[in-house]
Amino acid sequence: MARAAGVSATAVYLHFDSWTALIEAVLEQHFTDARTRVESPTAAAGSPRERLDAFALALVGWGLAHQGPYQLLFESVDWLKETDAVRASLDEHVAALADDLRSAGAVEGRADAVERAELLWTALQGIVAERRRQARHVGRRDVTEDVLGMVAIFAGPATGRAHAGPPRIPA
Repeated sequence: MARAAGVSATAVYLHFDSWTALIEAVLEQHFTDARTRVESPTAAAGSPRERLDAFALALVGWGLAHQGPYQLLFESVDWLKETDAVRASLDEHVAALADDLRSAGAVEGRADAVERAELLWTALQGIVAERRRQARHVGRRDVTEDVLGMVAIFAGPATGRAHAGPPRIPA
């Protein structure tokens, strides 16, 4: 990391107390980027169901476009994923997904909504991981179709899109 920043290895520790603090700062920077990319289209969506689609498309799109940071954030060793910044962000996203699942009528109770939101989150991570592993292979379907299909499994079919067409994975 020091070489990439153009400084000596010891200079890094002038800014960070420890290796763990450095890693947490890197994670927080990547999480901030991911949050910005995911929250912007989600906030622009109208209905809870549209927010679910927008969130899912933006998350998977970010993961595929930023594979190194994605792997660091979501496929790294457990102690990295349990940092305060990562844990807080994951909890916020699961809570927002649960709220939208309830508002969209997919589930009624809070506990059921949280469980379904965690399962949707896991399924979306699975799409990113599978697409990353098979980057050299042509998929049978467009990734957008896979993402929207997965959201439909957890939230029910989308309505009201006949005129505008389906949303796409953000560039």
